[in-house]
Amino acid sequence: MAATNQNKQMLIICGVGATVCALAIGGGFYAQGEIETINQKIEGERQAITAAQAKIVKIPAAEKEVVILRENLDQYVKILPDEKKLNDFVRMLNQFELQSGGQGKNLIPKSTGRGGKKRFALIEYSYEMTATLWEMLRLINLIENYERFVNISEFTITTGNKSGDSDDRTRDGDAIHTIRLTMQTYRYNGKATGKEVQIKGYEDLKQSLREEIFKRMQAIHIDKYEHTGKNSRRDIFVDPRMSGDEGIEGMLPLDEQRAILQRYITEAGKLREMLQRVRNEDTTLFERYALEKGLRDGLMELAKQADLDDSKITYAPFRVKWTNEVTGAIEEIAVAFEQRGTKKGETDPYLPAQEIEALVAEMQQECENGFLEEARQRYETVAPQLQVPADDPRYDLAVDAKSLHSKAVTAIDFRKLDLRIQGVVVNRGGSSGVLLNGEVFEEGEYVSEELLVKMVEEEQVWFVFRGLTLVRTM
Repeated sequence: MAATNQNKQMLIICGVGATVCALAIGGGFYAQGEIETINQKIEGERQAITAAQAKIVKIPAAEKEVVILRENLDQYVKILPDEKKLNDFVRMLNQFELQSGGQGKNLIPKSTGRGGKKRFALIEYSYEMTATLWEMLRLINLIENYERFVNISEFTITTGNKSGDSDDRTRDGDAIHTIRLTMQTYRYNGKATGKEVQIKGYEDLKQSLREEIFKRMQAIHIDKYEHTGKNSRRDIFVDPRMSGDEGIEGMLPLDEQRAILQRYITEAGKLREMLQRVRNEDTTLFERYALEKGLRDGLMELAKQADLDDSKITYAPFRVKWTNEVTGAIEEIAVAFEQRGTKKGETDPYLPAQEIEALVAEMQQECENGFLEEARQRYETVAPQLQVPADDPRYDLAVDAKSLHSKAVTAIDFRKLDLRIQGVVVNRGGSSGVLLNGEVFEEGEYVSEELLVKMVEEEQVWFVFRGLTLVRTM
């Protein structure tokens, strides 16, 4: 029994000893980990101290740079207007207009969508003016030398004509152009950022750095250029050949060339209007015939006259307009006129039967009422569209129209004959006669190869002229 108790005691002692050893070993490992962590923290602090020391070393130089920049800030930003100075800039631009001689038309602020609360906010203006080349250069030079920063980001020039239609297109002999500029500047917002850092001993540093501050200030200065004016230079936006043309012997003055050009442009415009009326579906058949005749004759006459006056237009800009708006327009109208009746997919070059019937009816009525010239012109206007082949159903109608045209032409020519009826002898039981142009002709006799005395009555004489019976009244 005693031996058993002794064994139990030994086991307990061994277990306690093993536990204590295990705890000792675990505690050693934990202590080792804590030591490594502390060492890492120490190394990190050591590196931070090194970096901070490096920054501290740079502080004096940084403070000096800040002092220099702050003292020159006014020089940097004085070229950028604040809200108040921005209004001064607009007023100064008006003054520049007076100094340059140009005439401003519009000054419109443009919304850029940029800037906001930034210290430097972009501002744009759209500006339009009329000026000669030299006035424009003078204005730009004034803007260039203005104390505020202004950038011309875009510009367009619409050139003027030195020989414009009126005196308001020139000034002192120079052409007036239209100029559009986009001008940019920046508004300085001094309070756009947070509170500035205070530097200890600022005034002492400023005094010690006054030479460097002055040197930096000189570096900000921008040299100015003064525009010297025209100085016998030519306006590059005006054709230099103009003055040469004016001095060439035999060349028409520009005013006369312009008048000729404008006259032809006006006439071409009238023909174009006639063509539009011909194409109009609401135009009646009679009106269309008259318009087509007038258009065809007008085109022929205008083209003929244009050939005669072509050599009179010598000024280069006028030549361009002559080609585009006169000779080119005549050709364009002529082509459109010839194609007026041809629609897409349509190949029939002749008039529809309904229109030919209407033509015949109109000509018949005009011949009966003595409007022979109108009947003749009506037919000749559409003659090419009446040349239908013999197997075409419209052939007989076309023949009727041609016959009426022939009668009208014959009657017109008969009217033109010099037939002076000086007396008549009417013989009821035999041949009667007429005293015509001093000669006596009896019924049935020929006055000429084409003219026959058919019948003589007391008040009128009947003739046969080219197969057509016509009458002359005493």
